[in-house]
Amino acid sequence: MEASILCGGEGTRLRPLTYVVPKPLLPIGSKPILEVMINRMREQGFHRFYLMVNYKSDMIRSYFGDGSNFGVSIEYLEEQTRRGTAGPLSVLKDRVKSNLLVMNSDLLTDLRFKNLIQSHQKWGADLTVALKKFNRKIAYGVVDIGEDSRVTRLREKPDLDFLINSGIYVLSPNVLSLIPDEDEFQMTDLIEKALENNQGVFGYIFTETWIDIGRLDDYMKTMGDLEDGGNNDTDRIFV
Repeated sequence: MEASILCGGEGTRLRPLTYVVPKPLLPIGSKPILEVMINRMREQGFHRFYLMVNYKSDMIRSYFGDGSNFGVSIEYLEEQTRRGTAGPLSVLKDRVKSNLLVMNSDLLTDLRFKNLIQSHQKWGADLTVALKKFNRKIAYGVVDIGEDSRVTRLREKPDLDFLINSGIYVLSPNVLSLIPDEDEFQMTDLIEKALENNQGVFGYIFTETWIDIGRLDDYMKTMGDLEDGGNNDTDRIFV
């Protein structure tokens, strides 16, 4: 199976750490986050990776090489200009012939990728978005009103449940043709364009561990969780 991992961002929310190393090489325990995820994906049958690189790409290339030391094949696709989260995938239009997993490089997850792809195939989907259940406690009283401005319900500091975009997708080859060859284009733009074209866009809800370390406080919390356990075993953060 094939996967594309978006590694080109500057990681501005992780500064000053990313002044020194690119986001995919930030350590989680004893290994860079990208190595942790490539290892987990290899265990689930992924052997070919396209890394979309730009910022400090030489460091990423130097660490991973052609992937052979990690039991996979890695090809680097360099962005010449900033093209967003979907734009860089346009170079794969004529190369990818089967379903492609796409994910951000600042994620840690033990998502069962095979189940995600199997659901994508079962639905006959063109694009599947992996969705994570998220709960947020509102610190204020919430008021619902009707069209006539009458108050219909009061909820004091409620817990609200959401389904959030996890930054993990499965794309069928035909969806890649919707991505322009130039200019910035985000994954949200691709989803909206697929919906406008009446293509099959589905949401896959998963319950496995998912950690976004794209912000400095989230990264430091993850590192703290490992240190509190007294070791650098990255498996500790997955339950």
